[in-house]
Amino acid sequence: MNEQEMASLLHRATRDLAPDVEALVAGGLRRGQVRRRRRRIAATAVTVATSMAAVLAVIVASSQLLGPGGVPDRADDPADSAPTAAVSPSPTTSASTPARPAGRIQARLAVTTEQVPTTFASLEPGQVGVPSADSGPDAAPVVDFTWNHFGIRVGITPDDYATGHSVPDPVRRCAEQSGGAPCRPGPDGTAISTSSSTSPAVDGGTVMRSVWVFRPDGWDVLVAAYNGPSRQGPVTADKPPLTLRELEHVATSDVWFR
Repeated sequence: MNEQEMASLLHRATRDLAPDVEALVAGGLRRGQVRRRRRRIAATAVTVATSMAAVLAVIVASSQLLGPGGVPDRADDPADSAPTAAVSPSPTTSASTPARPAGRIQARLAVTTEQVPTTFASLEPGQVGVPSADSGPDAAPVVDFTWNHFGIRVGITPDDYATGHSVPDPVRRCAEQSGGAPCRPGPDGTAISTSSSTSPAVDGGTVMRSVWVFRPDGWDVLVAAYNGPSRQGPVTADKPPLTLRELEHVATSDVWFR
């Protein structure tokens, strides 16, 4: 079969085919609309899935940062693991003696008011009497009693006892509370003030010797001795029975604390 015969055959085979153009166009439009709807649905599904994934990521991150019940978990708090920045001393802090570190636990008293006289006698052996009726409470014992018939006062008070507010620096406390008596540095960061006076300042007055130790752990220890059974007298000797050195031995002892 030559080319002319082939062309004639094809012409005869297709001459009765009249394509329905409108149907073809309508079908094409329908197929295009269907494809566009499918693309929109697919795009919407992707957007929703992406949004849900983002929300889920936020929820997971929040659950790691917050502890049970929505309370921040201190174990995961960056503030607990980050280095603490240095804090400059306040203007009121003495440059010579640093203040107690914040949160430092003070020493605890090892004696009650009733036990002060016998504890004193354990350091300076002698016969002691019972505490006077107006002695201070166990939390801040200021105790008057007799030792070998001479008056003794022992006061163990916290650093806010005199002023009503804490004064952590022992040197500053000594300067403010020692009544003008000189202060000197003692062992372990203490400040020590000693004095000897007569009241009234005339012949026959009561002589008092005292040592006041201001400790860096927040406690002050005062030990005083008189030349009579009490501060009010009567005078029974020329001078108190204990020297300033012996009183300092009592005041600086750790037997009062635990």
